[in-house]
Amino acid sequence: MKYRAIKISESNEIASIHLKSFKDFFLSSLGEGFLNTYYKSCLKSKESIAICATDANDNLIGFSIGCMYSKGFHKRLIKQNLLAFMLQGVIILCSNPKAIIRLGNNLGKNSDEKDDGNYAELLSIGVLPNYNGQGIGKELIKKFEEEAVNKGCSELALTTDFNENKKVLEFYKSTGYQVYYEFVTYPNRKMYKLKKNLK
Repeated sequence: MKYRAIKISESNEIASIHLKSFKDFFLSSLGEGFLNTYYKSCLKSKESIAICATDANDNLIGFSIGCMYSKGFHKRLIKQNLLAFMLQGVIILCSNPKAIIRLGNNLGKNSDEKDDGNYAELLSIGVLPNYNGQGIGKELIKKFEEEAVNKGCSELALTTDFNENKKVLEFYKSTGYQVYYEFVTYPNRKMYKLKKNLK
């Protein structure tokens, strides 16, 4: 396996890996068009950190994408790519109107008064299902953390589900993450915010 920065032109492939990795998740229900817009916007941002895993033929098989400064990142992302997100919003409004309400309610999902958002954040990580169990996810996190340190970040956070998520939670804890706090997103999804010191 090789690991490198993701190119903006690879956002479609990242969206495809996301759909195959997270079939029953909310973001996947928004469709490949939304995911492509989201990931392309992330990759265009000067605040982003984006690492991919490739096979011997340089085919993408996994990714980790996040930002250097969590507080307000998604609002800045939408503002910088407003027309693209508005177009996706219209499409979702026609096909899945309840999803727009959920997106809006969860845009500022951190709900702990002590959380100032002054840390880097791993927003999404995925590996093609047929490559699971080969240590690729752990290596993607390691490479992401190294890049975050290179960019001057000292802490890294991520969000994961609270319920029926023991294996994933154990995976993150095994790489040094600790529970920062618990919170609930709309409509009633319990989540963990995890954090790790990088220095």
